Amino acid sequence: MNEENTLPKISNYKSKIILLLLVIVTVISLVYIMQERTKRAPDFQAKIYPSMEEYFQLNDHIGTPILLNFWASWCVPCEVEFPHIQKMREKYAKDELIIFGINSFDLPEDAINFINRLNISFETGPDPNGEINDLYEITGLPVTIFIDKKGIIQEKKIGYINEETLQEWISKEIET
Repeated sequence: MNEENTLPKISNYKSKIILLLLVIVTVISLVYIMQERTKRAPDFQAKIYPSMEEYFQLNDHIGTPILLNFWASWCVPCEVEFPHIQKMREKYAKDELIIFGINSFDLPEDAINFINRLNISFETGPDPNGEINDLYEITGLPVTIFIDKKGIIQEKKIGYINEETLQEWISKEIET
């Protein structure tokens, strides 16, 4: 009789432990998600092509949505997506949207030729030592990052990005 009475208690105990573990895993997952959604964009400074005499400082532009694109002249998907980013530059004024391209591991002359060949008017600059790439944990190209008016990273796309996705990201921030 004693054994029969303890079995339900043990089962009840196990289910409480399982429930507690599920709650803990859920809380940890939510904290991780919230940290990712509230990650402040790291500040950086980069020279601007072609003169290399002017600088882009990310924190100078907080208050305006920012689109960052990590690219290289030898990257085929970068070349395919650049016209989509250029369309965003043409659609939105600089006081509505900041666009900055971060040229990764490229010779300056190759990067400038690439920009000129594609008629790109948004600002770009070099990251010759990969320091900006490291700040943003870039492991391949292209990568596009959208930062809201408060300086919080809202979106990060690894690989080719299409015009519709860019428009969706920008519209959400500009229309709010």
